Amino acid sequence: MAAADTRTLIERAALTLFVREGYDAATTRLIAAEAGISEGAIYRHFRSKEELAGALFLGVHRRLTEVIETAAAGTAGIEARVGAAVAAYCAVADEDWLRYAFHLLNLHRFLPLWEESRRDPVTAVERIVAEAIAAGEIPPGDPALLAAMALGVVTQTALNIAYRRVQPPLAAHAPAFTAAILAVLRSRPPT
Repeated sequence: MAAADTRTLIERAALTLFVREGYDAATTRLIAAEAGISEGAIYRHFRSKEELAGALFLGVHRRLTEVIETAAAGTAGIEARVGAAVAAYCAVADEDWLRYAFHLLNLHRFLPLWEESRRDPVTAVERIVAEAIAAGEIPPGDPALLAAMALGVVTQTALNIAYRRVQPPLAAHAPAFTAAILAVLRSRPPT
């Protein structure tokens, strides 16, 4: 078996166990058993379970950042930018739900990894919001708060898909996400 194939087996087995059993319960012994390889084979590709999980996490995190940035750069106007960013985000989640679910369910665990460059999905959304405020497309507000609220529309639904409370795929809900995010961005509490 080629090294790339073994690495893929390890990653898929780890993702399966991390999502199904939880990160803490998934040992390298269990990952090896799930992949049908020796435990030593894992260590030829990753120094530890932590390194394996971090690589999986950062792969999704960077991909989400890239698609949001690309979607925003390729469109003009807040409606189009939000719609494109939502569609791109949902596409990443749906193209490999297991990988995305691992990322989503473990955001809190890997915070130190993704603060590496301030190039992350949250910052990408903050920039979209800040640019829309500067252009007068939406009322003034705190871009960080508005980005958090916008992302929450999508990620809370994704969590509920992971918990089997909402039907997948995530992209099926994209029109509702876009409308809700635009409503959030355009509203401000009374002063």
